[in-house]
Amino acid sequence: MADPKDNADTIPAPRQVERLVGHGRAELEVLEALRARRFAHAWLISGPQGVGKATFAYRIARFVLAGPDPFARAAHASSLRIPAHDPVARRIAAGAHPDLFLLERTLGSTGKLRTEIIVDDARRATAFLQSTSGEGGWKVLIVDAADELNRNAANALLKIIEEPPGHALALLVAHMPARLPATILSRCRRLRLDPLPSEEIIEIVKSLPANEASEKTIVEAALLAEGSVTRTLLFLEHRAVEFARMTREVLEAPSKSRSPAALKLANRLGTRGAEVSYDVVFDTIFVWLQERARRQAADLDPRAEAAARLWAEIENRKREADEYNLDKRALLITSLKDVAELSP
Repeated sequence: MADPKDNADTIPAPRQVERLVGHGRAELEVLEALRARRFAHAWLISGPQGVGKATFAYRIARFVLAGPDPFARAAHASSLRIPAHDPVARRIAAGAHPDLFLLERTLGSTGKLRTEIIVDDARRATAFLQSTSGEGGWKVLIVDAADELNRNAANALLKIIEEPPGHALALLVAHMPARLPATILSRCRRLRLDPLPSEEIIEIVKSLPANEASEKTIVEAALLAEGSVTRTLLFLEHRAVEFARMTREVLEAPSKSRSPAALKLANRLGTRGAEVSYDVVFDTIFVWLQERARRQAADLDPRAEAAARLWAEIENRKREADEYNLDKRALLITSLKDVAELSP
């Protein structure tokens, strides 16, 4: 998916979002853990990309950092909401709270965003959790996203998760938790966020002040986005609804007509020359393969493994193409051909 950081004018940063739409079950689970004083020191928040995992992590962080005793606050709270005017919420929204650390991909020596989280940044995060709280309360680490940790970074983070300091909380956001080492998975309490209904996505998009799209376009984008607010906004921001629709049509076309449709899509992208359109097309392919793999796995269909494996292979190819500026048109045609060769 195109990086939401490139669309900051349209997509609010997760740390700035106060309102929670959906995910009530997950919020209740966190509250009940606090009330019972069985609050895990590490949580793995998983689910499809763009459903609000980072936003939810910041919601937990605000609640924990809003005072010295989140357990007592939870006993009387009906939600994790901390008002936007609260001093803690304001500092978090500004990225200026001394007891909150965000571990994410950083810029490399070339000035481009790295394709993974490196060990030096992970070590800075662990040192942060081991340091004394600036305000005498909790220290919170958010990892966005944990499945972008390289092996050495994951090992560095594991050490602090295995032996956490007191009043330290790690919130790991993961789009594909299966990529994480089993040692990390086994030490986190898992919390899955489900895709949002399209009706709730439409409500969110309409409420954004920067939204200028027609209701018809918003509805189509939400339906194509498969439960993701971020994906919906990216479609609207870059007028990429057409490309998402065309990609779904190629993927779902009868086998005989897939090749001509794939070439037509690749040629359309070539004439546009828009980088984000390639991202939208590949993201649509990834979501389609995810859906297929999950559906087949639920039916105990052995073909699920092939779909999941192809999804990972194509994503790795695209990451390499992004890093080395390879021919993405050829990559798209090859990827669609590989998808077509999956057993129906």
